[in-house]
Amino acid sequence: SSARSAAQFSAQLGLAVSARPIAMAAPMTDPVLAGASSNTNVAKIAMQQQQKRTDVVEPQVISEDLLIRGVEEPVRHDGEPWEAIDFPSVTSLRLSWKNIIEVSNLNNFDFLTTLRLDNNIIDKIANLNHLKQLTWLDLSFNNIREIEGLDQLHNLLDLSLYHNQIEEIKGLDGCPKLNILSLGHNHIKDLKQIDYLRKFQSLRCVCLDGNKVCQNDSYNQHVLAYLPTLKYLDYMLIDRKAVLQAQEGYNLDELTEVKEREQVEASKVKGQKDKLKIIEKLKGSFLDATEDLFEELFSKDTEPEAVTVLTCYAPLREDFRDKLTEDIKALRTWMEGKNENRSKKVGGFEKSISKAEGESESEAFQMVRDFRSHKKKILSQIDREDNAALKPEMEAMITQLVDQLGGLENHLMANEIQLQESIFEAISDFEAKISETIKQMSEKGGEFFRHLEDLEKVFYTGLLEGSNSEIEAFAQSQEIATTDNDSNKARFLGNKEEMIQACQSFNEAHMTMIQTKQDYMEEQLKSWRNSFFERHRERQYHRNRQRVMDVKKVLDDCRAEINAASDVGDEYDENDGGGDAYGH
Repeated sequence: SSARSAAQFSAQLGLAVSARPIAMAAPMTDPVLAGASSNTNVAKIAMQQQQKRTDVVEPQVISEDLLIRGVEEPVRHDGEPWEAIDFPSVTSLRLSWKNIIEVSNLNNFDFLTTLRLDNNIIDKIANLNHLKQLTWLDLSFNNIREIEGLDQLHNLLDLSLYHNQIEEIKGLDGCPKLNILSLGHNHIKDLKQIDYLRKFQSLRCVCLDGNKVCQNDSYNQHVLAYLPTLKYLDYMLIDRKAVLQAQEGYNLDELTEVKEREQVEASKVKGQKDKLKIIEKLKGSFLDATEDLFEELFSKDTEPEAVTVLTCYAPLREDFRDKLTEDIKALRTWMEGKNENRSKKVGGFEKSISKAEGESESEAFQMVRDFRSHKKKILSQIDREDNAALKPEMEAMITQLVDQLGGLENHLMANEIQLQESIFEAISDFEAKISETIKQMSEKGGEFFRHLEDLEKVFYTGLLEGSNSEIEAFAQSQEIATTDNDSNKARFLGNKEEMIQACQSFNEAHMTMIQTKQDYMEEQLKSWRNSFFERHRERQYHRNRQRVMDVKKVLDDCRAEINAASDVGDEYDENDGGGDAYGH
């Protein structure tokens, strides 16, 4: 029956197949859109498969020879096989019916989009994660037991694992764009496994035909209820009315619960994304150290259990929170204003540098254009002379032209030196100004953290005093433990030394965290300043080297043209002067 169902589906797509199950690779294409192959292609495929049944292939690994013969696209113009050196350009590779035992040696296929490894004896999906461009992967008719090794195939659209030994639907989280999935004729039994596919919003075609799960009376309804975006199930177009009925009448309570969980998870994911955006924005103002600062100071990892039993603890903590919130708000207002001013200064500085470079370049272009025009005029006069030897006045004109070229060289180089010196001076001046701004921001941050340390001291003092009072009260009246019915409270209040140690540890943890946060902010400010000016100096160095090379090239070209024209006048080309000012 497996052979018949596979053959029937292939016949729908216009493919000729063997009567044996292993003689057919389940095609992963939309059954409705695939169309039919031409009679010539059908005959060709049938002949190839007939030959497959008579050939005996020993188990083998993927060799260079197999790869060369397996390249399908692009086709070389000369019809010759591809060389191994050309593998990075290959987009389609077919390694079907090769008795391949493992996936390997595909390292150089950087732009591969289609990979066919069907009808082999592969038992493990591996060594594919580097194929980032892959959109179609066919591993049908192998011995694969587990879906794995696909974590980085983020562009995969079409996956065929038809006729393997897979028992569980999993391992596809790295393929969020999955559109077509063929898992027919595996060992999938449980309806609940289908629920895993709900996360794939682009999934439109699923094949599970030939699995035991399909024998369940609720199979169709379960799939339609839990995967409502499907268009095709087991090669058949889905009736939208059937989907609506399944949504409204099948397993309604459980389905509602699933949807609610998904909404909660989606909200959580959205919250995480929003949080990352906030942190990135704060980083731009060197303020990300203040985000969730209170939560970090009083996290479960930092907060000793002993202090939580104190009656005074909650009010002290809330007072700490209120004052810290006000301080953070004030710091952010000041820092964001200062940072906005810094950003404007940086924009103005970079604009002025770009303007100076542009003006210098335009001036150089114009000077070169003027000289080329002058050179063309002079050399054209020499070209019209009939004598083989130059007349004295012509030689004088050549000499003068060479001198003018030397003057142009001196002028261009002097202009570049002047530009470079003025830019480096501007960078140094701006660095001094921006360093003052950074210093002010650092000092403001220091004030914030010193005030935070003061808050911590008040909190710590209040905690010690409160704990001492409660411990004394507990010692005087053991009834507290009985009344509160709290063994933990009795344990901690009955051990003064342990309580004091817990308070001290809490304080030390807070002071360490505060210092770490301050160091982080100061390092951020310092790092930005250093990297900004290093980047600009490095850019100017490379710009200057490139400008000198460009000037040298155009001068050498002009000098060569003058020498050629003076040596053999009739070789001068009157069309000289095309291209840009640097002779490109």
